[in-house]
Amino acid sequence: MRKNGGMYFFISFSLLSFFAALFVSCAQIENQKWDNDAVVIDKKYKDFAFDVDSYLETKHFRGAILVGKKGKIIYAKGYGLRDKKSKKNYENGINSVFEVGSITKQMTAAAVMQLAQQKKISLDDNISKYFFQYKYGDDITIRMLLSMRSGLTDHINASEDFFPKDVNRYIQERQLACKPINDRLVEDFFYDAPLLTKPNTTYFYCNTNYYILARIIEKVSGMSYHKYMEKNIFKKCGMDNTNQEFQKTDTRGYDYKGRYFSIPSEIAFGCGDVNSSVIDLFKWNNCLTGGKVVSKKSFKKMINTQSYGFGVYRREDSMFHAGMTNVFNSYDGYYFDEKLSVIVLTNCPINEVNATLVARHIKKIFDGK
Repeated sequence: MRKNGGMYFFISFSLLSFFAALFVSCAQIENQKWDNDAVVIDKKYKDFAFDVDSYLETKHFRGAILVGKKGKIIYAKGYGLRDKKSKKNYENGINSVFEVGSITKQMTAAAVMQLAQQKKISLDDNISKYFFQYKYGDDITIRMLLSMRSGLTDHINASEDFFPKDVNRYIQERQLACKPINDRLVEDFFYDAPLLTKPNTTYFYCNTNYYILARIIEKVSGMSYHKYMEKNIFKKCGMDNTNQEFQKTDTRGYDYKGRYFSIPSEIAFGCGDVNSSVIDLFKWNNCLTGGKVVSKKSFKKMINTQSYGFGVYRREDSMFHAGMTNVFNSYDGYYFDEKLSVIVLTNCPINEVNATLVARHIKKIFDGK
């Protein structure tokens, strides 16, 4: 009896919190700014929002979620603490900044497509044009890098045959000490590592593809990759809380040993170094699918596949990408027919909370399943 009463109090408390939320008629995201602790609910979807809230409370979810349709927010809310070890007890919110990991690849791919639109590059350029000393450069094109068909070895998940223990130890020691890492480390690896497969024969997910694409962006644009992204991607989409600076988040996550550290920007360069919020990723989805950051023709090229496109996984009815760093994981999905975004960011390692599974369950709730 006491146990049931406790559960009733928990749900009642959740209800009070829920009904204190900001109920809105659907508003275009570009025209709105919300406080970080705001809970945004379209009043037509309050039952859906309540069901999502109840589900996430039972999962002890820590992070932020956003569901939006046709450029308008249905439900957005932060959950749990930004830093579970901090005495300040600041809570996650809809503007809280998380490491989004491989969602970065969508933005890098869009930057490449911008340069292709401007005729500054061709997707069928051999990478020997940009890395003339690379021994496999004549066999690999920009298109192969974008679609993960280059055959390159992945520097982040490389075996100790390619990235020895002393290199891995060096990376970990430097990041735990918050000290910079030799930015030639990955490029040296790229030049030295053998191909895993013959180019353009097999799909193989490889972070190194997007590291090389980021370097090509620099060579072609004459700007640093980060400055190019800030000017041509983030600002263009109004992504005010997005950056690519190492550990510049207002959230903290911890690994199973209770440590906070991230994959350094020198290692995640181009493939996983973006920090962002659910609000900004929703802006990103709207820009990418709406022809604001690349043309609609270029966007169609990005998703013209049944598996991995240019920085996106493609399904018949949707596109998505997940991301994972040491202590964060993320999911950004977009459903074409409904023009529906489901975005989940969490400052939990994936063994505690799987953002992809959370997002898929939220979609099931939306579908009434």
